[in-house]
Amino acid sequence: METDSSTGGPRLQNETTMYQSDPDQPLSEAVLDAIASESGLDVLELADEFGPLYDAIDPNALDSLFQSTATAERSVGSVTFEYATYQVTVDQTGCVELSDQQ
Repeated sequence: METDSSTGGPRLQNETTMYQSDPDQPLSEAVLDAIASESGLDVLELADEFGPLYDAIDPNALDSLFQSTATAERSVGSVTFEYATYQVTVDQTGCVELSDQQ
């Protein structure tokens, strides 16, 4: 049985965990940090355990999708994909939501 890294208790299926990225942090790094924190693995161990993030989503595209530029504000919306036993949803605010895959 998996344990919840925030409580130390058993993690319930279909549980959702939210993480907020730093304003200057690329979203691909925020996703890896969130999953590493939740899974108890080091960020570098994630690729060994689950394959590189780019097998699930293009990290550069994810980073640029919601990036503000001098001429444009961040895009509005969210993107959802599966990686490392999680359904990952990232939105324009930098919120990373992790849900257990069923």
